[in-house]
Amino acid sequence: MTTISSNRAVPAPAIPGEGSPLRTPGDPLDLVIEHLRGLVRTDAAMLLLVDRDRTTIEPLASWFSSPELGEAVAHAMRRPYDRERPGLTEAAVERTRPLLLPRLEDWEAAGHPREHLASETAWELYRHSSAIACPIRTALGRTLGALLVFSVDPLRPLGKADLDIVTVLADLAAMARERSELLAGEAARSREEVMLKRAAEGTSGSLEPHAVEQQVVSHAIRITNADHGRLSRILPGSQRLVEVAREGTQAPIEAATIGEVARTRSPVTLAGDAPSIHVPIELGPRLFGVLSIVREHGPAFDPDDQALVLKLARISAASLANAHDFQQERHLARTLTHGFVPESLPTVPGWDVGLLYEPADDQPTGGDLYGAWPVEGGEVAVLIGDVVGKGVETAALSAMARFFIEARSWDCEDPALVLEQAGKMLGKRLPPDRFVTALFGFLGRRKLRYANAGHLAPLVLHADGTLTEAAAGGLPLGIDERPGYVQQELELGADDILLAFTDGIPEARREGRLLGEEGLRRILLDAAAMTREPQALTELVHDDVRAWASGLSDDAAILALRRRGLSVVGES
Repeated sequence: MTTISSNRAVPAPAIPGEGSPLRTPGDPLDLVIEHLRGLVRTDAAMLLLVDRDRTTIEPLASWFSSPELGEAVAHAMRRPYDRERPGLTEAAVERTRPLLLPRLEDWEAAGHPREHLASETAWELYRHSSAIACPIRTALGRTLGALLVFSVDPLRPLGKADLDIVTVLADLAAMARERSELLAGEAARSREEVMLKRAAEGTSGSLEPHAVEQQVVSHAIRITNADHGRLSRILPGSQRLVEVAREGTQAPIEAATIGEVARTRSPVTLAGDAPSIHVPIELGPRLFGVLSIVREHGPAFDPDDQALVLKLARISAASLANAHDFQQERHLARTLTHGFVPESLPTVPGWDVGLLYEPADDQPTGGDLYGAWPVEGGEVAVLIGDVVGKGVETAALSAMARFFIEARSWDCEDPALVLEQAGKMLGKRLPPDRFVTALFGFLGRRKLRYANAGHLAPLVLHADGTLTEAAAGGLPLGIDERPGYVQQELELGADDILLAFTDGIPEARREGRLLGEEGLRRILLDAAAMTREPQALTELVHDDVRAWASGLSDDAAILALRRRGLSVVGES
């Protein structure tokens, strides 16, 4: 994705004893902080937990734009809760509503947070700050703590819009924290429950349903000392049960038993030579399958074993729900992305066209926009661009931008004017933290007429093997109603290739090092030595970049245009 430079991320300072048994790698609270940084211009953000009796304050997650800011408040993040001399945390918790301070030192209770800081030097770092203190409350009204946000620059104070965003993120933090408490409450009393916690971590480690299902079976076998395990699921749209995961050899399991569990949503424990337990994996009305475990030749399972497997099933249901919901989101996002793009590219007289789009690894889709479509007069419109962000919302914005550009192209022959008019429509609809870059043009018999709205400059691979760069420039769409886009003309010789791409290609990383323009040029030349067919070339470039980086963290689109043969004199 195209990004706007921001303060360097600095992790929270180390605090002795910091941490919570409910915090795990990839915790949703860390995601709340990440979203906050993307939506609010802030220098410090802290999620602080207050215990039920309101006696202590503990840090949950935090981010600071500099080590000095973090060190200044390290002691204030872990301290006794003080009703008599309240700081921002107490003020938010006791008020039960958000607090916006345009200038911290002007607050009537400013002396109290000043006392909580380590030194006068620390106070000097924060005294001119604007601040937001928002309580973190559950849907049932229980206050869990506070979300504190600071902007130390008096020229860009936090405002009402920031307060609204922080309030929403505080609600999300409450949901995430409450969910963590519920899960941890079932997995902390004994050795078995410790194993259940490990199982929860294992099953939540992937968003691929099959991988989660296999983890469920593996953990079920371990926590019960079983020999075999199996997970069966009802196929969507039918009543047929199929095996989706297994560990161990195939043990005899009656299909009627699994069917009964699926129908009644009740566990079944069987004795005999090969004792077994069969439990439903369900979350509300959703049934994700039936988990079966078997021991060869005993000992028999007891009620505690069944209760343990039921606990695992409940934990697994949340992970499976996340995985299945993610797949649905991926399908929806890809539908949004591909729904506006024809499955096959149009025929372009005198040109070969190649187009590739691949979302980032482990992402449903991103914000790249791309396409090629015929317009009146015999030309073909070509587009490649980028919307900041990932996920369904960004895919929807990408589809909207693509639609606006295509709609204007039907009765406008000037690519600069098309982008300007599309930008005006987008400017009223884009969120303030999003922007769109685009390279759009009309492809005739001999040349490409195009305009660039802040997108990366395309590369031109000439028939003689030399590489040049097409013109770039221009503001992204939706930023200025009079962006001043300029139509450019690029005439290509026979067998010349134009390669346009989104920033997921040159910004690929390996061990912290960017591929960059020079790396991309090298990969393009190597790929062109193997093929100059545009579609094959886009795929080879993408695969080589992905191999160099061992995966792509951003989605990527590549458009390749090759002029074949000589054009008729006078045609454009």
